[in-house]
Amino acid sequence: MEHNNVKPVDITENVLTMLGRKMSSGRDLTMSERLMAMTATAQTTSNRYGPGPADMVVQQPELPETVKGVLANFTGV
Repeated sequence: MEHNNVKPVDITENVLTMLGRKMSSGRDLTMSERLMAMTATAQTTSNRYGPGPADMVVQQPELPETVKGVLANFTGV
């Protein structure tokens, strides 16, 4: 009888691999994929590095034109 070693799946590594392949193929990441990438990166680097000031800056997201159009329709502009 064989004894196979079973290793747990490292979801963080899988997410970073999947998103890294998407970026290396020249495709842009969606907002949710960007958030997943930032979270997974923080998970892998948290043991070695603390957050730097550049990582803690929150920027306002730009609204897509479709959202601006819907808002304009609801205001009657």
